[in-house]
Amino acid sequence: MQTPTNNPTDALNTRVSLLQRARDGKSDLAWEELLGFYNPFISKVLGSMGFKGADLDDARQQVVLRLWKGLKTYKRDDERAKFRTWFARLIRNTALNIIRSKNRQPEGPSLDDENTGQAMVLSDDPEITDKVEQEWQRYVVELAMERVSKMFSGHAITVFEKSMEGQSVESISEELSIKTNTVYILKHRVKTVLMKEIKSLRTDLEVSGEEEEA
Repeated sequence: MQTPTNNPTDALNTRVSLLQRARDGKSDLAWEELLGFYNPFISKVLGSMGFKGADLDDARQQVVLRLWKGLKTYKRDDERAKFRTWFARLIRNTALNIIRSKNRQPEGPSLDDENTGQAMVLSDDPEITDKVEQEWQRYVVELAMERVSKMFSGHAITVFEKSMEGQSVESISEELSIKTNTVYILKHRVKTVLMKEIKSLRTDLEVSGEEEEA
């Protein structure tokens, strides 16, 4: 029976989140670590909007600058959205400002359908912000899965991935030559740790002091 090779510490109720530490401005390391998580996502979203090359680098830097400035004054209240929604709007508005300043539309696939190859028409439609937030939710899950993959050995991750693809317990058991009961156990263990990692990441990257986790 396989178990995680590392035991993740679940201290979400006592620690200060990475986002809060970066927001306080007292730790350059916290800010650099935060950017390590955010930069790939920012690039992914801007790339989906058609930015590439030097334009992508410039847009990403502008987003980072606005994020750094915005974090200092960001405060959760009834009139404002959760941090992740605020962050999505920041990326979208930065992209809009750049496009409008250059009087052009970006070329590239749409967030609606990345396979169409059609240009994404940016507007003030709040649905665009929703699409960016959906991308963020997927990104957090991907980050969590990367972490979890390093915590298990043997068939555990393979079992979980195959089950998520819709493969039956019996099929997985036969393919990997393990008992069906082992399949159930491994799937449950990976899922449990994955949910903890998702919660941990959301606490570190989405919660800012006064804001509570949804």
